[in-house]
Amino acid sequence: MRIVDIFILFGLWLSLGAHAQSEAQAVTAEEFLGEEPSAASEKKAGEEEKTRILISPDQQLRPQESLTYRERKSSLIEWRDVDERRFLDLERWKVDLSVKEKQPRWRINLQERRLLEKVGYVLECVGECRLYRGVGYARVDYLSTLQEGDELQTLEDSYLWAYFLDGTLMRMSPQGSVTFKEINVGEKENFIFTRLNSGNILFMSRHQSKLVPQDIRETDSLFLPLSFLDANQRDASYSLTEEDLFSYLEESVNFSKTYKRLNRLIEENKREVKPTEFFLVMPNGTVQGRNLSAEFIVLQGNKSYFKIRDSKQLGLAEEIETAPGTFYFRGFNNDATETVSVGEWYEVDAKGRTVKSITTPKPFRVGEFVTKNIPTILVARELLFKRYSSFMHDKLTERKLAEDYGYRRWGPLDENGSDLDLRLKFLREYTRRSETTTLVVSEQFKKRLERRGETWTYSKYSQDYYRRAMGDFSNYNDGVNILSGSKDAVNSTRKPFWKKIHGIK
Repeated sequence: MRIVDIFILFGLWLSLGAHAQSEAQAVTAEEFLGEEPSAASEKKAGEEEKTRILISPDQQLRPQESLTYRERKSSLIEWRDVDERRFLDLERWKVDLSVKEKQPRWRINLQERRLLEKVGYVLECVGECRLYRGVGYARVDYLSTLQEGDELQTLEDSYLWAYFLDGTLMRMSPQGSVTFKEINVGEKENFIFTRLNSGNILFMSRHQSKLVPQDIRETDSLFLPLSFLDANQRDASYSLTEEDLFSYLEESVNFSKTYKRLNRLIEENKREVKPTEFFLVMPNGTVQGRNLSAEFIVLQGNKSYFKIRDSKQLGLAEEIETAPGTFYFRGFNNDATETVSVGEWYEVDAKGRTVKSITTPKPFRVGEFVTKNIPTILVARELLFKRYSSFMHDKLTERKLAEDYGYRRWGPLDENGSDLDLRLKFLREYTRRSETTTLVVSEQFKKRLERRGETWTYSKYSQDYYRRAMGDFSNYNDGVNILSGSKDAVNSTRKPFWKKIHGIK
């Protein structure tokens, strides 16, 4: 065939294609991109004809495939995992093609399934804290990144504070394990789905209320000074003399100064914020609630305990109305729920079939005391919130949130049938069934061990969860006095340098 004939056929094909698209809707370039026409473009349209683009009827809406996520590869092929035989299989390619043709959103759906969004950062680790991501683990420290799918562990005598991008703080005691499942940015609220595998874990939502200043030592002093230097207390310079040396070592400090700085930062960060919906899954139960500040004690193979803290325990100057949480039981056909009150400890049996309040939770009081007075940690939260978290609360378009920050935008939770509403309904059913299956398998394994004469070990709550933290507290007796309300203490017990001066061991 001659070159001239090729051009003639090509021109004929173009004319037939244009005729076939004569019924397609003509739209402006701005309408095609899903944008509102500007005033300047409307004025220009009156002067001259707009530029029009002919598109087929199934392309009248902005194609989702054009949406890209920040720092994500454009290629959807996982080259490291490619099996050349399967990849070059013609019959498999035909099947793949037919599936893709039936689902126009296949590309964006595949991108979103592979999308691992950033959850937050490690604020501080004392001891050895491990992050499992893929094969193997890595030790984490200040500003180590946490993302969806990561499992975070604290080893023996190790503690950790972490910061979620919505403003939530999380504290882990020794021998703890947490898996970050999802963090979703919604139109009206944010959503956090986390599995609490084991240990003593505290979640503290961020509130915009100031705190009541307290002139007492910080109770979680094990983390001080923080690696986040800007968050540490800024002490005034001292002029030392020989007579005043020991009084300087005893550190007579005005601790309320940190609260003044904290309240100033809270005032500066005040803005319209989205609430956060929590979906916190334990092996034997799930707690859901909005803007939760809750402490969990998850004991493997044993009972679990949790408490939603009220505004008084959080030390807030304003009384914040905290909605009660919802507890979901375990059982394949047990879709019952229980409303849990604020300010009470609850006990969950090992199988997740019952939950009851505890009137005298004496064993947990020391653990609660450790996080009673933590202004420096809260100062760090306000600084990190200002630096990293504005996008979680801004009203951003789907495109801007994806391209500038790498997050998918979810619909409102209160809208029946929205993607976030459907996702939460699925998680309630899925986690109940999957966790129940795990409990049943564990019970069968336990019985098998007993038949073989072997012992079944399970976790117990003990001082191991707070021993090192209380040991590092400046003076243990100060903590006891604060708990009991007593302020009478002799110098030999309160002042270690006083004992050295007087030769007391």
